[in-house]
Amino acid sequence: MVEREKAGKLDIRLKGESFLEGLKIIQKKNGIQNWILTAKRADISDDGNEANLTDIEMEVKNKGITIFAEKGLYNLNTKKISVEGPITAKGNAYSITTEQVEIDNDAGLLTTGKAVHIEGKKFTLQGKGMEINNNEQKVRIMKDVQATFYN
Repeated sequence: MVEREKAGKLDIRLKGESFLEGLKIIQKKNGIQNWILTAKRADISDDGNEANLTDIEMEVKNKGITIFAEKGLYNLNTKKISVEGPITAKGNAYSITTEQVEIDNDAGLLTTGKAVHIEGKKFTLQGKGMEINNNEQKVRIMKDVQATFYN
């Protein structure tokens, strides 16, 4: 059963072993799409606050990045997403792989404490832990950084 509550919050209550198939979440800010998340399956928690997602693809519209992950957890209250891997984020000129990422859209942050591998056309970079600040257009690898640059 899906209904809309007075405050505009979507109330999802699935009884028994029900689940959603082919879920699409579109996140907008000031009427402009920030990202579109699609999942093949979403199992909603009993309290309706979280959705366990399977086979995830998340397109970050204004950044030209698409994130692919096996599974994740979407908190319907905070709008935070935790994805687990293997995870690959692909942009036009690079790809990032890791095992786990926390996404806080309101803060514009993507973080992980796991090993990270970034590969571009003329470089490879690896390390442990990463913080991407979309608002400031910064990527920081936290420790054990190794980089190789090619001509």
